[in-house]
Amino acid sequence: MKSLDYSKGALPLYMQIYQDLKEKITGKEYEYGQTLPTEAELQEYYGVSRITIRQAFSSLEQEGLVVRTRGKGTIVARQQVIEERLTSIKSFTEEMRERNMVPGTKFAECMQVEADEELAELFSCKPGELLYRVRRVRTANSRVIVLFDTYLSGKVELPLDNSRYYGSLYQLLEDCGVHPPVGIEERFEAVVADQKLAETLTLKQGDPVMRRTRVAFDSDLNVLEYTRSFYDASRYAYVVYAGVTDKTT
Repeated sequence: MKSLDYSKGALPLYMQIYQDLKEKITGKEYEYGQTLPTEAELQEYYGVSRITIRQAFSSLEQEGLVVRTRGKGTIVARQQVIEERLTSIKSFTEEMRERNMVPGTKFAECMQVEADEELAELFSCKPGELLYRVRRVRTANSRVIVLFDTYLSGKVELPLDNSRYYGSLYQLLEDCGVHPPVGIEERFEAVVADQKLAETLTLKQGDPVMRRTRVAFDSDLNVLEYTRSFYDASRYAYVVYAGVTDKTT
């Protein structure tokens, strides 16, 4: 029997089972097209109720990891990795729609924060001046893909109504009279999920995460946006295309 964590503050049992099954699917222990053990078998394996197993299955299905069919059981689905070509500035909403996926937002929050020394240097302001921080958890076809932490200049006027931030951020900026960025600098790093990030992205602590840092500039080369984003590395990939200009190398 698989032991689960029943201690105070631990994740719900169905979430622990979901994460364990997800790890086995992404680790190829259960491969594409393979049928998972039955609810009764997993109920005995984990020592929980059938309702708990069904909740775990439901979470796997919502994330597109499995397909549940009557008479055939729960089958591992083909895992789709979203690829973005680094050739232009696009919002997450545009990226998903181009891939015929439905963009969504699970959580959105906008608030004003005081700039620390790092942010003050980026935005050419004094420490303590107010900036906007927009935190969002974005989804594709209802599956959590990325956590965005975006800082925006306090010189612009933006609404503090969280409900306004569930769509495209760049579209909202345009609606508020702020022109989209004309240039960006981006950095990509491989990191591992800590407990808080793992819970946000429905991962397991220690799972690989892609951290993307973006600095976006307006037409006057002032910093308009600074974003730290964290992607589920099993769901997202970036592809860089470059032309060959020197055939001698």
